[in-house]
Amino acid sequence: MKKKILALVLAFACVAGACSVETAVQQSNTIEAATKKKAPSLSKVYAAVKKAYGENYIPNMRLSKDEIKDRYGISSSWYSGAIAEVPMISTHADELVIVKAKNDSAKKKIKSALAAHQKRLKEDTFQYPANQLKLQASRVYVKGDYVCFFALGTISNAQSQQSDESKVIEAYKAENAKAVKAIQKLYK
Repeated sequence: MKKKILALVLAFACVAGACSVETAVQQSNTIEAATKKKAPSLSKVYAAVKKAYGENYIPNMRLSKDEIKDRYGISSSWYSGAIAEVPMISTHADELVIVKAKNDSAKKKIKSALAAHQKRLKEDTFQYPANQLKLQASRVYVKGDYVCFFALGTISNAQSQQSDESKVIEAYKAENAKAVKAIQKLYK
């Protein structure tokens, strides 16, 4: 009889322990889900980047899906949404591309296409001299499902007139960092 009672007590203890472990796991998953923020929408990412530059946001011509394919080599089958803007006036080099990839494979293809576009721009000897350093500072950036290309911002005349080109490029890199920071804030 003592053995049966001991077995029942041990069985009860195991069941109670298993229930408390399951409850702890469920509570942990609930807390993790509450703290993990949902990815921002494409329009919120775009608005945050544009706001970060204010009056100094120059791109003003939105590209269609076909133009995105032609200019960047990005197939519309790779993304669930995309915004690409360039300036109407060709003397400006500013570009903004934000693409929400459908999956990891598409994200890699988009990143590769934007890196190839960036390389072409950097090697283009027909660029206006004033734009060449801005393009050297351009950036391909990935956050979550988003793959972006930035060639944005303005620097002061004193900065742009420096004889040390590396300092001018660093100033433009700091300008592109504004877009990165604006997107990162949306994930906090």
